[in-house]
Amino acid sequence: MKRRSRKLRRLAGATRRIAAGLIARALVSNGFRPHHHTTFPLADGVYGNHGSRGISLLVLGDSIAASLGTSAAEETLGAQCAAVLSRATGRTVHLRVLARPGATTGIMKHQVRQALRHSRPPGIALIVVGSNDIVAGVPLSLAARALAHHVTRLRRAGWHVLVGTCWDVGRVPAVRHWLRTPLSRRSRRLERLQTTAARRAGAVAVPLRDPRHGTRPELFAVDRIHPSAHGHALHLQALAGALTDTAALPGDVGPAPPA
Repeated sequence: MKRRSRKLRRLAGATRRIAAGLIARALVSNGFRPHHHTTFPLADGVYGNHGSRGISLLVLGDSIAASLGTSAAEETLGAQCAAVLSRATGRTVHLRVLARPGATTGIMKHQVRQALRHSRPPGIALIVVGSNDIVAGVPLSLAARALAHHVTRLRRAGWHVLVGTCWDVGRVPAVRHWLRTPLSRRSRRLERLQTTAARRAGAVAVPLRDPRHGTRPELFAVDRIHPSAHGHALHLQALAGALTDTAALPGDVGPAPPA
């Protein structure tokens, strides 16, 4: 029975991925093929050399968190966050990116399991997820509950958690014009649900939606879907204050208070 159950779960997962890929291709007008857009620069490593007790920084989530669309490690969201955090705190930052393109909030549970097995002491976990929930038709309340569950697990393990909430998918240049308004509405609703869920679970919610996404083409990579290095720098502007404030919390890290 267990073997059959695992096979059924794998089949359901594969079906969801195929369906999400087909939906993504239908939403955009640039010939995007999800399985052809999965590589991203590896930014894992040590940032800063301050000879002090280091800070662990994990990045979890989807293709935005993984920085699909960038061409060099220093352009990635994770590397930019680690560099800013190191300069602001005068401490070495140990970065590991667990995010994977195509991840929905539910699928992110595999990343959370990896995070809980991380070899370094808990530090800051940054989650950026939601775009794939929008395009794949995931019920938004279900996505928000999954996010709260992930945050709770990380907090109980001693991680401080930041959540970059869903950006406005309707402003992505490659999205077909007639879909822009419904996708924007859906994105804003998920942003509100994520904010409430993250805060209740003990995370800091940071909005990544920005009107400049709709007016500045240079914020997007050549695929006109994913953020460019400039786009990630814009996200960093939103995240930087929360990152440094979190690093300055007394005792650095610690488990969440009991519910």
